[in-house]
Amino acid sequence: MYYLPTSCLVFFFLFTLFHNLPCATSKQRLGWCENLFQCGNITAGFPFWGGNRSKPCGHPLLKLHCNKNITSLNILNHEYNVFDIDQTSNTLRLAREDLLGSFCSVTFNTTTLPPQIFELSPTYKSLTVLYNCDPKTSHRSSYTCPALGHFSMSQSLHHHNSCQNNFTVNVPLSFFPDERDLNLTHLESALRNGFEVKLVIDEIPCQECSSTSGICGFNSTTQICCNVTSPPGGDGCVPQHQPSGKFL
Repeated sequence: MYYLPTSCLVFFFLFTLFHNLPCATSKQRLGWCENLFQCGNITAGFPFWGGNRSKPCGHPLLKLHCNKNITSLNILNHEYNVFDIDQTSNTLRLAREDLLGSFCSVTFNTTTLPPQIFELSPTYKSLTVLYNCDPKTSHRSSYTCPALGHFSMSQSLHHHNSCQNNFTVNVPLSFFPDERDLNLTHLESALRNGFEVKLVIDEIPCQECSSTSGICGFNSTTQICCNVTSPPGGDGCVPQHQPSGKFL
């Protein structure tokens, strides 16, 4: 009986391994996109990524994190808790992590959600918090925090000349600062409950991709459709047409 030299067997093994590597890598990288992100009661697929979903599976700014069954989303270096994701209506309920505690203990700063990805739900509104204000100036609603000075809230900047700083918060349309005194308990409750945003996304390209057994993903911020059954050496990924202003 003839036996192949050990060196030939090693060569044959390595050849087989590397010959199949491009295809295997392709299937692993894109096959993960069929998995869903799961954390506590949150389940999400495209256009999100994180957890079992690798980066090419979603938009770069939509990476979900899971810590002790709590889902979070870091947007432009600001942390948001994700309370709910409804992928049927493409809506999320978010809350700024720095506003979940006592309002007087927060570090006031303005956070901005990228308008090309998020738009505030019509059932919510933005209020301006004016702080380090002159206590001698009359304000519709006002309060004093020991370390932050006099502040008030408004839907406009009528009193901004008497205040040194301001930032915005999102609250339900039903929330109104009291006429004479701002009720901090009501404000803190509204901020802890979060606010709703809608994803600015065109669903049709991904639906068309899925209908051909393709997998939706992203190459940087460009939405792509990939076919993992394509020959070794290529994923068969093609850019999907995006209307102007969508996921730029």
